[in-house]
Amino acid sequence: MSVLATIAVVVVGFAGTSGSGSADGSTKQTPRPRSTAVYPVKFPHWDRPRPRPTVSYPIPWDRSH
Repeated sequence: MSVLATIAVVVVGFAGTSGSGSADGSTKQTPRPRSTAVYPVKFPHWDRPRPRPTVSYPIPWDRSH
């Protein structure tokens, strides 16, 4: 139990030391996320015809007939 308490104190200690300011006291603003998606979504070769299967299923495995 004391091991878990020690780990918790260490985690809280490291979380407190990682501040948002830099060493010289200035603070930087992080860029805000923005959408980079392009709509409508298009996939390459979407309009090409799909290949046709060369066999029809089910394949008869007993070929002794």
